[in-house]
Amino acid sequence: MLVKRPARKKPNIQIVPLIDVIFFILVFFMLFTTFRTQPAGLNLELPKAATSDKQSPSQVTISIAADGRMFLGDRQVNSAALKKEISQSLQKRPDLFVVIRADKNTRYDYVVQAMDDVRQVGGYRFGLAVRPRDQ
Repeated sequence: MLVKRPARKKPNIQIVPLIDVIFFILVFFMLFTTFRTQPAGLNLELPKAATSDKQSPSQVTISIAADGRMFLGDRQVNSAALKKEISQSLQKRPDLFVVIRADKNTRYDYVVQAMDDVRQVGGYRFGLAVRPRDQ
């Protein structure tokens, strides 16, 4: 007595899930290479808190109030005016050193905005003004 076996199915490759997987891998690598950039950072020359240097003629001071108002010297300026003035100063003195004085309650965003404004016009030498700890 012969037992009849059911007919074997031919192997079938499902292409749709394979395409889905390949698509997801492609998207992953596209996004990964897009977001993989150099970290943004600022090269700062930070003054020491224990000592202080006298200001030289090649220094400009930007003061930032707690509410975000910026002052160049004694005059209140906005971002555009700050860029214009710093650009003019840099043309006269390429070794310009910019000192940023910020209130201790000033938001970090305002300090970064001031630094970014200076960098946009070509200034790269910074210092952050501090008060000695013993005062």
